[in-house]
Amino acid sequence: MVGRTSWWWSPWWTVIASPVPVALLFWAVIPPGGSFGALVGAGLSALAVGAAWLTVAGVAVVVLPRPRLRHAVRLWPFLLVPALLAAALVVAGTGVVPRAAFDAHRSGFEALVAEAAPGGRIEGRRVGLFTVDVTGEGLDGCTMLTSVDYRSAGWAHCPDHVPVNAQGDGYRYDPIEGPWYGFRFEW
Repeated sequence: MVGRTSWWWSPWWTVIASPVPVALLFWAVIPPGGSFGALVGAGLSALAVGAAWLTVAGVAVVVLPRPRLRHAVRLWPFLLVPALLAAALVVAGTGVVPRAAFDAHRSGFEALVAEAAPGGRIEGRRVGLFTVDVTGEGLDGCTMLTSVDYRSAGWAHCPDHVPVNAQGDGYRYDPIEGPWYGFRFEW
């Protein structure tokens, strides 16, 4: 039993908890324009995991048998949490996550666009992760799929033209692929 510490001081608790802020960060960047609530949740949970990681790492260094440098290799699991959080920030910043989410939902979105009549409206339709309202031939002649959870953001299907970004108060369009654009309302 010499040299063993309590299982409560295991580095694996923070490693197990670290996917929570990662998942919240990815959820925050999926919708066009992002989700501020999920981003705040990701930040707060990252702070909680970071504080737990710092506490457990500090205790692990203190209880490390002497000479500490020779036993430092035992601390390798503590490198996993910062590596995972840093990798998540990099991946979230590249735009890979929202692109993958759109690609996963694209066939459902296209089915809704085909179903929407010009000038018609479809409300509360579930497509994968999202519940959307569809407005046929809405703003700028595009079919708008507005996320119910993020009322000022969604996807626009503009098959025959490029939508125009409004100056000041209005919609901003970002191309996704082909006739698809992400939109968000800018104040």
